[in-house]
Amino acid sequence: MGVKLISVKCPDCGATLNIEEGRTQAFCTYCGAKVLINNENEHIYRTIDEAGIKQAETDRMVRMKQMELIEKKRIADEKTKSLKIKISLALAVVGILMMCIGYLAGHASGDPDSGMYMVSMVGFFPLMGAAYIWLFSKDKDDDLDFGDKAKVPSSIDDFEKKSYTAIEAMLRGAGFTDIRCIPLNDLTTGILKKPDLVESITINGREITSGGKKYPKDATIVISYHSFARR
Repeated sequence: MGVKLISVKCPDCGATLNIEEGRTQAFCTYCGAKVLINNENEHIYRTIDEAGIKQAETDRMVRMKQMELIEKKRIADEKTKSLKIKISLALAVVGILMMCIGYLAGHASGDPDSGMYMVSMVGFFPLMGAAYIWLFSKDKDDDLDFGDKAKVPSSIDDFEKKSYTAIEAMLRGAGFTDIRCIPLNDLTTGILKKPDLVESITINGREITSGGKKYPKDATIVISYHSFARR
C-alpha cells in the first residue's frame, strides 16, 4: 500500500509541501522552518526569546539617548566655536586699533616718551588674548565617550603614501569594525601613481585627512585606493 501524502503550505515562505498523512510536524525543505500540522490548518513554530527582545529594545533606547546627547554636544560645540571666533576677532580688532592709534598719536606728539606709546604697547594684550583662544583652549571630544568610540590613529597621517592594507590594519587595530576598501581602477601604467596607495578615507561620508578624532567603532569607513583599470 502506497504512502498517502497531503499538501500543506509553509506559512513562513509560502512553499507547498507534500507531507505524509498522519504526521504532526515537518520541516520546510525550502526555508528550513518547522511546521506543526493540526488537522485542517498548519502553522509555523517559533521560539521567541523574550529576554533577548527586551535587551535589544533596551540597547536601542540607550543608543538613541547616546546619539541625542552626542547631537546636543555637537550643537553646543558649534556655538562655542562661533563664540570663540567672534571674541577672538573682536580682541584682534581692538588690539590692532590700540596699537595703531597709540603709535600714530605718540608719533604726532613728537614726544618719544609720550604716554600714547604705552597705549600702543597695551594693544599687544588683546592680540595675545585672541591667540590664546585658538592655541591653548583646545576642544575636548572625550566628554561623551560611552565606551563605543575609537580614536583615529595619528599613524594614518600622510596616508597617500601608504598602502590601503596598512591603513586598514591601523584602523582595525584602533577598534573600528566596519571598514571597506574600494579600488578606483584608475591606473594604466602605475608610473605616476602606484597601485594600492590610498587616495582618500571617509568616515560616515566625511573625508578625513589626519588622525586624532573619535568616532563610533561601528562607523562606516571607506578607503579608496589606486588600482589598475580592469580590462
